[in-house]
Amino acid sequence: MLRKNRSLSRARAGAACFALTAAAIGIGFVATATAQDDVEELEELKAEREEVQRELADQALKVDATTADFEDVVSALDDINALVDLQEARLNEVEQELNSARAEVIAAQAREDEIAEEIEVLNVDLGNLAVASFTGERADAGTDLAALLASDNPSRSARRRTLIEFQTGSLGDGIDRLRALVAEAEVVSARRQDAVAAAEAGQLAAQQRQGELDAAYDAQALFVVQAEQRLEARLAEAAIIESRDAGIAAEISRQEEAIATRIRREAAIRAAEIAAQERASRPPVATPADITSVRGIEVHRSIAGRVEEMLGAAAADGVALSGWGFRNNIEQIALRQAHCGTSEFDIWEKSASACSPPTARPGQSQHERGLAIDFTYNGGSMTSRSNPGFVWLAANAHRWGFVNLPSEPWHWSTTGN
Repeated sequence: MLRKNRSLSRARAGAACFALTAAAIGIGFVATATAQDDVEELEELKAEREEVQRELADQALKVDATTADFEDVVSALDDINALVDLQEARLNEVEQELNSARAEVIAAQAREDEIAEEIEVLNVDLGNLAVASFTGERADAGTDLAALLASDNPSRSARRRTLIEFQTGSLGDGIDRLRALVAEAEVVSARRQDAVAAAEAGQLAAQQRQGELDAAYDAQALFVVQAEQRLEARLAEAAIIESRDAGIAAEISRQEEAIATRIRREAAIRAAEIAAQERASRPPVATPADITSVRGIEVHRSIAGRVEEMLGAAAADGVALSGWGFRNNIEQIALRQAHCGTSEFDIWEKSASACSPPTARPGQSQHERGLAIDFTYNGGSMTSRSNPGFVWLAANAHRWGFVNLPSEPWHWSTTGN
């Protein structure tokens, strides 16, 4: 059901993405639609695409990366990463709009200051010109042109204006310029106020977008914690069975490397920080002194009795089980040195996906504790759930405390990992 829901959501995402592309190049718009209508429709399509991608990511987070099928883990990582990409893009859009609004505020304020300064200078210059030309008086810096032209006698005022304009054409041009500047000041002031409002709204939108992106980062990191656990467990398993079944080991490695390529460096770093808070730096492992052999299978002494009883019960039912158990971590340390580096951090702490090729940290496999068995049936690998050995174990192993790792029919342990 989960996979079906994800398929439906992915189909919706594809439709939204197509509509978004069509809108961006003008396809499907009515010829009479306004530019504002186009912008609003484009924003609606973006919002729809984002909602669908969020649904996909929410469904992906329900996948248990430690036990899910390879295809489900890959699909989940792709969906989670896609949401992060989309959130980053939307935050970038909002920040660009915010920066544009802030730049508009600065530009409008600068123009308002220029206009005010020009009006002040023009007012003084026109006053000086009028006084010098027609009254013979010198206007001081405080002369107001409007006061100069004002008069209780309308005919005198009109005559003075006519004389001024007659004597100097530049005075009329100056008055026109003054009026234009006053009108422009009103327009620029309104533009600045709109830009201030846009900047304030943009600041809130950017904060909201940053919060959404941080939440997507956190979700991505938590899923990567599981994916890294899976990587380590399965890569350790591949290393254990390589000498016995190279085909299975190669397929495990191929799948886990595909997962590793989808684990982004930043997410891996955050995941490592989370995981480091929850674990000891050196995972516990068994020593050869802790290990004993039960019907040819090396296991920890603490479970030897249970394994003996289980193998005996299987044999009584005609099911011939054998396999491999304990693996010394010396080999895994050597692999880490070869693939990850030779420092203590490289060997014990660096994430599996950061190595080339990806390599599990020592101590991550239950085999290294002697608490896991890779079973064979009649001497052959148990690669299918229809295998008689798996069928018997699925029905009975829980009685002795053994749990299967779903992605590996042959792998059973006391924890399921």
